[in-house]
Amino acid sequence: ISSNIQLLSILGTVEEGSVTPLGEEFERLCEGPAVKLILDVKGVKGIDSSGIGGLIKARNDITQRGGQVVLMGVNSRIERLIDISGLHNYFPIAVSVDDAIQLLSHSI
Repeated sequence: ISSNIQLLSILGTVEEGSVTPLGEEFERLCEGPAVKLILDVKGVKGIDSSGIGGLIKARNDITQRGGQVVLMGVNSRIERLIDISGLHNYFPIAVSVDDAIQLLSHSI
């Protein structure tokens, strides 16, 4: 999208075993300059506690380096998990790429 805004789409289930490849991608994103990440989760069919933990770790790693993370395409199951986990204020949620870019252009 731009040099410092990245779009990453996740498909399938985010659970123990699938977290490692995803974590490696998050680490790659953290290697360069601070990134503003739009994390598209509309293709996620399920997520367990390991998956939530992976998202939290990625968000922490990215924000500690001066970046930002916005979730996009959140379905009702993922939104319920975010609410239950108390992470609603932790992960800004966008409905579209334009909405996500607007959220990233403001201090989160």
